[in-house]
Amino acid sequence: MAVSQERIAVHSLADLKNTSDDAIPAYLNSLSFTQSHTLTDTRLALGYSAFAICAATFYWDYKLGFESTKNYTAVAVAIYTLLNGILTFWIWGVEKGTVYIGTNKNGDKIQIASKTQKHVPVYDLTITVWEKAGSREGKVVRVKKPFTQWFDKKGHFVALPFQQMIASATEVVGRLDPAKVVKKEKKVVTVEEGEEDKSMDDKWASLLAESSGVSVGGQETATPKSSKKRNKKTT
Repeated sequence: MAVSQERIAVHSLADLKNTSDDAIPAYLNSLSFTQSHTLTDTRLALGYSAFAICAATFYWDYKLGFESTKNYTAVAVAIYTLLNGILTFWIWGVEKGTVYIGTNKNGDKIQIASKTQKHVPVYDLTITVWEKAGSREGKVVRVKKPFTQWFDKKGHFVALPFQQMIASATEVVGRLDPAKVVKKEKKVVTVEEGEEDKSMDDKWASLLAESSGVSVGGQETATPKSSKKRNKKTT
């Protein structure tokens, strides 16, 4: 079982989330997925453009003075405000917490977004899969797991349970890494002897009889505690 040598503060929700987010590309890229950096590149381009506007405005003011550059400064401030508005919309309206977008050799596309709630140490993943290239509708899977499932008490990241979570929740990933798929155990309901021959009405009658203390079919049932207490009061 692979355990990270780096330790994080187990009480820091941001560190828990960021470490988990970083583990997603590392795992999926190892399974022949090719990551798309379009969202990240666009965000960086908007951020660097806004920074370039600030730097240019400072340089003009430092070299030429405010009076001779105030018109240019006003234009620069307007452009900077516009770029920051677009950047904010891009982060909250387009990315929406997306940490990974990738495509495998079969043309299957996967997109994973993560989020957490304040003071709640639970990792909330929204996984969208398009199993054919160019398909419009994707299959959405929601996974919510506590961070304690893949972080030990000392703050080390344990890769195996984290990868098992993703492979088990997503068929596309599970097919590429079947050894990590954890099958859900089916619950087995046992039927008591003679119960299988009873009709539904008889089963309901038996259930009501057990709760009320009435004998059914010659079998006595336990008397409820409340009725015992009432009997004691009347004597």
